[in-house]
Amino acid sequence: MRRLTVWRKRIAAALEWSPVDKGLILMAMAIPLYLQYFLWSLYVISRPDSHSLVHTEVVKRVMEVELLLIAIGSLIVIAGIFLRRRRPDYLPFQHATLQYYSLSLVLMSYSIGTLSFPVGIVLLGAPIFGFILLNRRAVWWAAASAFSLLMALSYAAASGDIPYAPSKVPPASSHAFTFWMLSELFFAAPFLILITFMADQMLTWWRDREDQIRELSRRDGLTGLANRRHILSEADAATARARRDEQPLAVVILDLDHFKRVNDSHGHGTGDRVLKASAERLSAALRAGDSVGRYGGEEFLLVLPNTDASEAHAVAERCRLSLQALIVHNDQGLRVPVTASFGLTLLSPTDSSVNAAIGRADEALYQAKGHGRNRVETLLAGSGMVPSDAFSKAPQA
Repeated sequence: MRRLTVWRKRIAAALEWSPVDKGLILMAMAIPLYLQYFLWSLYVISRPDSHSLVHTEVVKRVMEVELLLIAIGSLIVIAGIFLRRRRPDYLPFQHATLQYYSLSLVLMSYSIGTLSFPVGIVLLGAPIFGFILLNRRAVWWAAASAFSLLMALSYAAASGDIPYAPSKVPPASSHAFTFWMLSELFFAAPFLILITFMADQMLTWWRDREDQIRELSRRDGLTGLANRRHILSEADAATARARRDEQPLAVVILDLDHFKRVNDSHGHGTGDRVLKASAERLSAALRAGDSVGRYGGEEFLLVLPNTDASEAHAVAERCRLSLQALIVHNDQGLRVPVTASFGLTLLSPTDSSVNAAIGRADEALYQAKGHGRNRVETLLAGSGMVPSDAFSKAPQA
């Protein structure tokens, strides 16, 4: 199962393969198809009722063509294996494989009828699959060549210059009709299954990659927290919910104390370790539903939905104590002290947006720094600064 998963991921990542490798995909599809057609031909001419189903002499000639196509395809594969190590971006190889694939399929379709069900499946699925995976210009050239040959064969058959579906004996019984119906399904099924599987795997990989890109665009590369843009987006969404549900919303800004001194004294590598460890501690200290993001260099923004001032102060104090207990060592093994100052506020009905609350939290942060750092200060709209001891008996959130 694990090996199957690995192969599925490799197939799904085919969009990033080299032109030569993508050409080899076509050959890996085409050669087994022609082997399948050859085995069908061998089977049908060995049946005792073969003369009522097919023109056996025509089928024998078709078998020769099938063997020739398998041989040519094998030579192309050998050339591709040689090129993929030396010139993996050699685009003419992809052109050649596309021309082989498309023209040979049209040629084979002539024996059972250019307007048959398998031909329709190929005409519908191959270009879509090709435009997703392969070089656009190469696909257009192959499609034009195949369509031209198909129209020429169809016109010649319609005008009586060549027989239509020369391998088939027109069904004269329900038995013969059933045989040809099942045979056409036999021809079409592998191609349909393979195209569907490949498209599903590639589109799944495509969606996963888009999800990864979207997630990376929301995350701070160093700490893994939401970046400034995303945490502000979450704050806007939390503001809309708080006003709709008439629930309190707390906003907290914290700044790591003397962080510039950490970088200057211990190096930026140690500073990065402090930031990452602090981000982990903050994430662990928050509740389900709370959000944290990196707001600036050493600043973090906390968004606490459905939280009043007392509960928010308890959360901020828990974060402060967690950071204070953090153990980070520099490159020489010495412990680097970590503390942070916090500014807290609540969204006010008079705030035009969450930015007003963030500005007020920033003012409270300034007060925390002015009062000695490593503390939580609260500034509420209309009430001013709230003494920290006002929350000393508040229950822990």
